[in-house]
Amino acid sequence: MTYNKKLGITSGTTLLFTLLALGSTIVCAQTKLEGVIKGRSGSEIILQTADSPKVIVLLTDSTDVAQVVGALKARNKKMSMAALVPGLPVQVEGTYNAQNQLVASKIRFKGNDLEQAQAIQAGLSETKQQAQQNKEDLEKQNAALAAQNAALKEQQAALTEQEKKIAANKAAIAANSARFGQLDDYYIIDELTVLFGNGKVKVDPKYAPQLVALAEKAKTVKYEFKLEMDKQMIVGNVQTK
Repeated sequence: MTYNKKLGITSGTTLLFTLLALGSTIVCAQTKLEGVIKGRSGSEIILQTADSPKVIVLLTDSTDVAQVVGALKARNKKMSMAALVPGLPVQVEGTYNAQNQLVASKIRFKGNDLEQAQAIQAGLSETKQQAQQNKEDLEKQNAALAAQNAALKEQQAALTEQEKKIAANKAAIAANSARFGQLDDYYIIDELTVLFGNGKVKVDPKYAPQLVALAEKAKTVKYEFKLEMDKQMIVGNVQTK
């Protein structure tokens, strides 16, 4: 009988130690953190704590998400995981997996903290939309400015071409003016008077022979003019001497 009692006591002590060790392991595996959600991508949350700027928290279908309510903060209101937005201070309980990620079993947050985080997110969303609108407006303005610059270049090219034409016209006018200014330096080689009847524009056939003769004589004008100029130069030289 004594042996059986000792064996029973030994077995009971071993079982107690085993339960205590198992309980200690479970307690040690459970982790509780407090921090602020800095970002979220699907079921993954980036938590910033006092000890670490980045703790990866994983949400599962069994994660208990609740809002602490009541004057004494003793009651919990079940919430959707959609309430876990960046900027929200939370308390997370869970265990770390092999990838050193905290698999959350329970997440708690205060109601007024959620309101502030949602207000911040709304402001950030509005600011982001305004920034996007400003970016689009700036792109439109840049496109309009580029189009104006292209139009100005075309106008400048057209203006330059017009200036070239104006310069050419001025040169032609100057040449004509110079030629007209020398009209007094001419010699009458021959002349013919043609008379037209009242209201008539057709040359009378009787002038045809004279006009033909004048035209034939005009062919020798250049040569005769040169001879005349040479004669004047010789006379001038003789008089000068």
